[in-house]
Amino acid sequence: MRVLIHADEYYPTAQACAYRMQVFVDTFMTLGDEVIVVTSSANKANGTIDKGKHKEKIIYSPAVRMKKKTTVMRMLNNLTFGITSIFSAIGAGKFDVVITTSPPPLVSIPGWIIAKFKGAKLVYDVRDIWPDVALEMGSFTEDSFFCKVFKIITEFMYKHADIVTTVSPGKVEKIKGHIRSHPSRKSGSEHTDKVWLVGNGFDESVAQSEYDQSIVDKYELENRFTCVYIGNIGLAQGLGALLNVAAKTKHKDIQFLCFGMGAEKEMLERRVQDEGLTNVKFCGVVDHSKVFSILSRAKLSFIPLKNSNMKDSVPTKVYEALGIGCPVLLVAEGDSADVVADAGLGRSISPDAPIDELVAEFDDMIDHYDEFDAHRDEAVHLMHDKYSRQKIATALEGRLRELCKE
Repeated sequence: MRVLIHADEYYPTAQACAYRMQVFVDTFMTLGDEVIVVTSSANKANGTIDKGKHKEKIIYSPAVRMKKKTTVMRMLNNLTFGITSIFSAIGAGKFDVVITTSPPPLVSIPGWIIAKFKGAKLVYDVRDIWPDVALEMGSFTEDSFFCKVFKIITEFMYKHADIVTTVSPGKVEKIKGHIRSHPSRKSGSEHTDKVWLVGNGFDESVAQSEYDQSIVDKYELENRFTCVYIGNIGLAQGLGALLNVAAKTKHKDIQFLCFGMGAEKEMLERRVQDEGLTNVKFCGVVDHSKVFSILSRAKLSFIPLKNSNMKDSVPTKVYEALGIGCPVLLVAEGDSADVVADAGLGRSISPDAPIDELVAEFDDMIDHYDEFDAHRDEAVHLMHDKYSRQKIATALEGRLRELCKE
């Protein structure tokens, strides 16, 4: 197959979309496919590009760079990439499959245009369902302009994509529900069988990272009981829950380390200072190659979501922590809680639970921490066997080959 990946974020950007697409690319190429990636030129500002590192051809399509993460700048970035990506793809030859990924939803229709122009099968890869996720977080309301625009875009893509892939069972059912409510006018068909579960899973390359003793020593991970958070510090994460635990836990010798950046980082840092939480430290962004070293020595990974509405979200960090063997305290319900329960290496609690209940759950995990050691190896094996991102990508490639034969 010849495959075009159409993604706003890709190498060298260190974000979930880039990591997901990279596994698709690596797996497809290992299986003999030719892959070309069309991505935003804004990615060039997010790291050093090693031209010899990647075998796939990467086309960086011009886009307005977001110097500030305002709504206007974000829309300009998305729209300019969406438009220029069409022209970037025109000269890239013929394709059997075009995979366009969302969010951001504003670049989705250009992905459809590219597929139509190339006569290729269109795969609409949905990582977060818009506008649903924004409504769940309370970012805007049903009658807002943005909500109406995003609904039009996503309904169009559900109708015109040959395949819709998404990352959790809950999202599969939610997208099927959207399709049922807007059946094809031509045939009256719901076409819900075109919605495929293609989970994020555990990226096995993370476990192959080189162990870095220096970062372990820097943060005293072998000498202190450490609870870590690694990821985006944004609106959806609800990281204030970690500060609540740090403030009220009876285990005052535990250190809480937060690795990452995001919209709420400054606010949370001010709260740490105002409340005198000397057991909490914000450590900035950590290179993804260091995640293995940190999680292999941390005692606990704290993973929260903002509220209980986000039942179909499974943060990638859940798979990473469990796949490396780090017990998880998950503040979420739904699909992500099912993964933790399946692995048997952690506990989950509702984001809507009172603070005292969350703190009590944390303290009880620490009091009975030895119980998790018995499940560590079993959980790691499960994540590599059942939830491997590489195996998931391999299965997807096989299904796409069959699709192209139809």
